[in-house]
Amino acid sequence: MSLVISIGISLDKHDFYDSKKDVVAPLDRDETVRGFIRQQGITPTETHSLNGEMGRYSDAKWWLRKLRKSRRRNIETVLHHLNQVNKKTSLYCSRLTLKARIRQKAYQHEYLSNTFAVNEHGQRFSLLELSQKGVSDPKIRKGELMVRARGFEELAQDLGHEATFLTITCPSKYHRSYSKSGDINPKWEGLTPLDGQAYLNKQWQLIRAKLNRLDIRFYGFRVAEPQHDGTPHWHLLLFVEKHQYQKMVNIMRDYALREDGDETGADKHRFTEVKIDPNKGSATGYIAKYISKNIDGENLECGIYGEDPLEAAARVDAWAACWGIRQFQQLGGCSVTVWRELRRLKDIMDLPERAKAIIEAADKGDWKTYTLQMGGVFCERKAQVFKPYYELSID
Repeated sequence: MSLVISIGISLDKHDFYDSKKDVVAPLDRDETVRGFIRQQGITPTETHSLNGEMGRYSDAKWWLRKLRKSRRRNIETVLHHLNQVNKKTSLYCSRLTLKARIRQKAYQHEYLSNTFAVNEHGQRFSLLELSQKGVSDPKIRKGELMVRARGFEELAQDLGHEATFLTITCPSKYHRSYSKSGDINPKWEGLTPLDGQAYLNKQWQLIRAKLNRLDIRFYGFRVAEPQHDGTPHWHLLLFVEKHQYQKMVNIMRDYALREDGDETGADKHRFTEVKIDPNKGSATGYIAKYISKNIDGENLECGIYGEDPLEAAARVDAWAACWGIRQFQQLGGCSVTVWRELRRLKDIMDLPERAKAIIEAADKGDWKTYTLQMGGVFCERKAQVFKPYYELSID
């Protein structure tokens, strides 16, 4: 089946006419096209070159992908307005979005199973086999996250750093319904989960900038997950030097409460802190259940709302795919890209001993040794032993 999309734009030349040159001003013309793109509920791709940007707007496949994404988000937004996403009706995402995601993954599985690649040695593999060897596979993804979390924890113990588990939540106006009853929240201002994620990102940028100015350094992980009505909140597993711990927590709490910080319950629920005592439990154990809950739900008895963990994981996956929210992010530490690439190397000769130790640590999955040999948890990217090398090759 082929798809052809024909788009007509009716323009008034007086809106972008350059009287001196008697021609259409290119910048105004380009902005008119971008305005049309925005009218369709699509964000223009202005990060590319002008030719690359306009080339995308002329591609039917580009339009198909963008319009499908826009349609799914619009449907989900309407269902939010109808209060159809909550723990009483449909947890984390609507039933329509869940079904659409299940169909999409089934189609992807079938496509990958029936598409094959042949290498220069004549070996033939399905794309499904290849995808199951990388971090796109849920089990590998979860395993790698756990290895890195454990490595950070071991480093923190050796260095005498403090560990903490923090949670940052959006103000009441971002929540569609109450968590206990599922009833409509009168303070809701029509904001979507994407607006909630934008709010959290903005607060995090301000926090990072403040901490950088004060030279407060930390490392760890961030997990973004939905609350019952799809509103995102963040869990942070962080390690920091002991003398800077309280100052870091105070700054984060201050920024988390700057917007509507005087509303009921904000002081208790907007920002929570759990200082991790290694004698009572491990830092990795705190984040393990959140990693599992947001990937596959394995090894969990039930979800936070009493739901089946496997179904909950499918709903979280549908939620993240619908809104385009990145679930996991490493904060600080050494390059994960280098870590993954070094694990693919075989029989590298004539390297310094330190470089060999780094490659060996990566191959064994020893994140602690890898980080130490690369320069340490606070080493800047440009000062690390290995850095990614990118090269443009044209066939």
